[in-house]
Amino acid sequence: MQITTKNFGIVEYNPEDIINFEDGIPGFEKLHSFLLLGMRSDDTPFRWLQALEDTDIAFAIIDPRIFKPDYFPDISEDIIEALKIEDINHLLIYTIVVIPDEIEKMTANLKAPIIINAKNNKAMQLILDNEKYLIKHPILEELKNAHTHA
Repeated sequence: MQITTKNFGIVEYNPEDIINFEDGIPGFEKLHSFLLLGMRSDDTPFRWLQALEDTDIAFAIIDPRIFKPDYFPDISEDIIEALKIEDINHLLIYTIVVIPDEIEKMTANLKAPIIINAKNNKAMQLILDNEKYLIKHPILEELKNAHTHA
């Protein structure tokens, strides 16, 4: 199968690659099917969550543990059940990144991580009730530090 996207041109994919957000993403509730694009590499820690229902929409995402190794959101039993998580090792955790024109002001939303069960591709965006995580967590300096200590 293939789609033509605004940012990546023609993308080939298999139906089993589709990440399913049963309830959508807050603010984008009508979008339920996404592809995870781009492999994390030394060149870039970023990946993309490409919507299938609206090919103009793709979210820049990052595994927050790259720059914040102690980041691990509390995942309730309800979420574990909803995503049918049987093994914590199948969890992928990402946060949405906002990249403004002034790239040094780039932020990650640590308050609302995206949790994906890699075994069945069920996903959801959590809204954490935790004061220590920010909606607009500045990341450029931490990414530079993480890269120099890797």
